[in-house]
This record gives sequence, C-alpha cells and structure tokens, in this order.
Amino acid sequence: MTNPRGQDPALASLLRDRRVALGVTALAAAQVACVAAGVGGWPCPLKSATGIPCPGCGLTRASVALLRGDFASGLRAHAFAPVLLVSLAALAVSALLPAARREAFAALVARFERRTKVAYVVLGALLLYWSVRLFFLPGSFPR
Repeated sequence: MTNPRGQDPALASLLRDRRVALGVTALAAAQVACVAAGVGGWPCPLKSATGIPCPGCGLTRASVALLRGDFASGLRAHAFAPVLLVSLAALAVSALLPAARREAFAALVARFERRTKVAYVVLGALLLYWSVRLFFLPGSFPR
C-alpha cells in the first residue's frame, strides 16, 4: 500500500516491502556472520577508493561486539551500532510479518518518523560524529 501523503520516511519505506526487508536482513546477517567468524566482510568502498573512512566504518565490528555482549568495545568502535541493530531488527520483524501486520507496523514507524524527524536527526548526528572522528580522533576508526 502506498502512502497517500507522498513518500514514506526512510525506514518505513523499507519495512513495507517484504523482499527489500528480507534482502537487507540477509545481507546484514551475512556481513555480521563473516566478521564474527573472522573471515572479514565487504570492504568499505569509500575507504578502498580514497583511504578516507566512511561514516559507517566500524559499524559491523561494533555490532558484532554488541551482539557478543561486549558493550564497551562495541560503543568504542562505533557509537551508532545500537541504532543499526534496532533498525535491522525492525527489518527482520517486518520481513516475517503477514502483509496486514507488516503494513500496520510500517505505518506506525512512518508516523513516528514523521513526528520526530528521526531520520534527519540520526543522519545529522552520524555526520557530526564522523566529522569529529575524522578530524579530531583519526585513531578511533578500526583498522
């Protein structure tokens, strides 16, 4: 079902489509599993091309640490790992819900996103966090 007010907010639009939710969940699970197993994951394209870490560099390792219960090193690796894990959990739940419940869940998330502008807040905070790490704490990025 489409949104009568126009474009859905960021997460809600992903939650509405079961294939997208399943695909993102599967790719994220594969990335986390590879890093957790020590075989590495997909390299950061920005860092590979320019040598500059992207705003998300360290998120996978931080997520693995949080999932293992090592909250201190998880948050030290990337402060936005809890946000990522909550978003991925929402996608996983959405992928498993029947169509009517998935639509209701997406509508609830869309209302929350519209009222709080959380996508803009998180994006702005992520860019600020990345800038501080990049310019003032360059050793804070995982190697």
